[in-house]
Amino acid sequence: MNNSTYIRLFTTILTFLTLYSCNNKNKTWNVQSPDGKIKTYINLTNGNITYCTMIGADTVIYPSKLGIMRSDGSFATELSFEGAVETNSINESYEMTTGKSKNNINKANEIALTFTNAKNKKMTLLLRAYNEGIAIKYQFPETDSTTYKINNERTTVKLNTSGTAWLQPYGYATPTIWAPAYEEFYNFGCPVGQPAPDSSGWSIPALFNTGKYWTLVTEGGVEENVYVSHLSQNADNGEYSFRGPMAADGEGTGDVYATATLPWSSPWRVVMISGNIGGIFESNLVHHVSAPNILGDVSWIKPGKASWSWWGAHDSSKDYKQLKSFVDLAKEMGWDYSLVDANWDMMTIPGSTIEDLANYAKSQNISLTMWYNSGGIHNTITERPRNIMSDDSLRKAEFKKLKAMGVKGVKVDFFQSDKQHVVKLYKDILKDAADNQILVVFHGCTVPRGWARTYPNLMSMEAVRGAEQYGWSNEYAHKAPLHNVVLAYTRNVVGSMDYTPLTMSNYDCCKHTTTNAHELALAVIYESGIQHLADRAAPYKALDNNIKQYLKVLPVTWDNSKYIEGSPASHIVVARQSGDSWYIAGINGDTLQSREVTVDISFVAGVENNKIMLFTDGKSSTEIAVTEINNVTDKKLTVKMLPSGGFSAWIRK
Repeated sequence: MNNSTYIRLFTTILTFLTLYSCNNKNKTWNVQSPDGKIKTYINLTNGNITYCTMIGADTVIYPSKLGIMRSDGSFATELSFEGAVETNSINESYEMTTGKSKNNINKANEIALTFTNAKNKKMTLLLRAYNEGIAIKYQFPETDSTTYKINNERTTVKLNTSGTAWLQPYGYATPTIWAPAYEEFYNFGCPVGQPAPDSSGWSIPALFNTGKYWTLVTEGGVEENVYVSHLSQNADNGEYSFRGPMAADGEGTGDVYATATLPWSSPWRVVMISGNIGGIFESNLVHHVSAPNILGDVSWIKPGKASWSWWGAHDSSKDYKQLKSFVDLAKEMGWDYSLVDANWDMMTIPGSTIEDLANYAKSQNISLTMWYNSGGIHNTITERPRNIMSDDSLRKAEFKKLKAMGVKGVKVDFFQSDKQHVVKLYKDILKDAADNQILVVFHGCTVPRGWARTYPNLMSMEAVRGAEQYGWSNEYAHKAPLHNVVLAYTRNVVGSMDYTPLTMSNYDCCKHTTTNAHELALAVIYESGIQHLADRAAPYKALDNNIKQYLKVLPVTWDNSKYIEGSPASHIVVARQSGDSWYIAGINGDTLQSREVTVDISFVAGVENNKIMLFTDGKSSTEIAVTEINNVTDKKLTVKMLPSGGFSAWIRK
C-alpha cells in the first residue's frame, strides 16, 4: 500500500471508531443544529456521561466528559438516567445596544436529560445545537433552601491534537495586585494540548484550528450564583477542562467555589464551530445563551466615542485645565463623551471642582464619564475614588449624585478576581447604575460573559492588553502588530473590548511599530459600545480634514458585521454596516512584509452610486494617504498595506 492508501484506511477506521463511541447502545441521545449540519451525541456508559460533536463524518469534538460536583455528592459518576427527555426548539429575535450586530436571531435545538446520582439527587443536562456551535449547562432542578457548594466541574472539550491553538495564559500562579486581568499575550499558533506556562492555566476565549474546522471555547450566561471559569493548565491528548478561580485572586478574599440554594443553574459552556474563521468572528453565540434584557426601556442608552486625557498624561485627571481641554477636543471632533480618569477627587486647583467641569461639559453638549476603583477588600490599589463601588449604600448614593450632576457613565476598575462575590459586585454595579441611567465600562476585569444582553447599559469591558501599554511596555510596542490581529479573532469575538485605539503619538520609552493607518483601522476592527479614542489632543488636531470628518461620523455600534479575509497568523479585513454606510478596515500583522488585499465590495447595495473615502498607508509609517473615489466603477477595492500597516474605507451615498 502507498501512503495515500494508508491514510484513507486510517481515516476510515478512525471514523468507524468515533461513530461507534458516539452511537453505542448504552443510552445514547443526540441533538442537531437547525440546519442539520452539526450533530452532538450524548452517551451514558457505566454511570458516566460523555458527548462528542460531528459535522457529517468529521469529528470536531472527540468524546469529552460531562458532569459536576456538589458538596453533598458527585454528579459526574454513578449516574442513572431518570427517564425524562425534553426537546425544545428555540427561535427568538433580540436587539443589542452594543455589539457586532444590532438585530440577532437566537435559533437552536435543545435537549434536556435528567439524571440521578448515587444518592438519588437530580441533575439536568442541557445541550443546545446551533448552526454556529454548541452550548452545555447543568441544572439542579430540585427546590432546597440548604446552601450547597458547587465544588468542581468535569466538563471537557477534546480536540484533534494535530491542530493549532491561540491561547492566552491566565498568567498568575501567584497573583499580583493587578491580576487576574486577562492581559497576557496570546500564544500565537501553539500545538493543541500544549500545557499552560504555569498552574493557573489558560484564559478564555481559546481559539483552535483543527484542519477543516475552527472552534472557539468560552463561557456565557453567567448569573450571580456562580464564579467565572477559565481552562486548566494541562490538556492531555487535546482535552481541555474548565476550572474555577485561583484561591489567591482578590487578595485571597472569597471562596473559590460557588455557594447556592436550589434550584441552581451553571453558566453555559460555549463552543463556536465553523468551517472558516469568519464564522467565529461573526458569531454572537455568547449573547444567544445569555439572559434577555432585564432593564426594560433602553432608549436612554447612547453608545458613543470619548476623549481621554489619561493616556497622554496620567496626572491629568487632577488638573481642571487639562480635563477641560479634552472636553473641548470631544466638542471639536464631534464625539459624545470625555472620560475623567483616576484620582479626579484630588483635583488641586482652587475654585475648580468636578461639578464645575460637569457644568462646563454640559454647556458644550458633552457628557462626562467618571473613573472609580472597584475596591473594597478585594484589591489594595490606592487609586481613587475607592471604597464606594464595593459598598451597597455608598454606591447607590454615588450614582444618584452623578445623575444629578449630569454624568452619563462610569468606568470601574481593578476587580482582580473571578470569584462568586465579585461576579455579584459586577451585577450590583450594573443594576444600580441602570436605576440612575448611568452607562458602565469595566476595566481590570474578567472577559465578557454575555452580560451586555442582560444589562444593555454595559458598554464595554477591558480584559485586554490594550493601547495603555504604550506608556510602559516596550515589549507591547514591538508585539502590537500581530497582537492586534489576534485580538480580533479571540477576545473581541465574545463582547465589546475597551482596547482604547487610535494612538498616533509616542512615549519616549515605547515607540509604535504600527503605522498610523493601522491605528486608524483599529476603530473599526475593534467593537466597543463606548470607544475611548486615546492619544493626546495635538495629533487629532493635526489630522487631515477628511480624516477628522471620518472620525466625527464613525459609529461605535453596528447593524451588521462581515468578515472579509485574513488569518490570526497574519492579517484581518472586516466590514461593518451602519445604516446606508459601510466601514471597511484591515490591519497587517507582518512586521517585515507588505500585504496587498483585494476586497469585493459588491455586497454594498447600490455601490455604483456610492462614494468611497479611502485611508491608506502613505510613504512613511506616520502618513495616512487620503483618496476619494466619487464614481465607483470597479466593485473590487485593491489596497496595499505596509509592514505593520493598515487601511480604512468609508463607503457612503
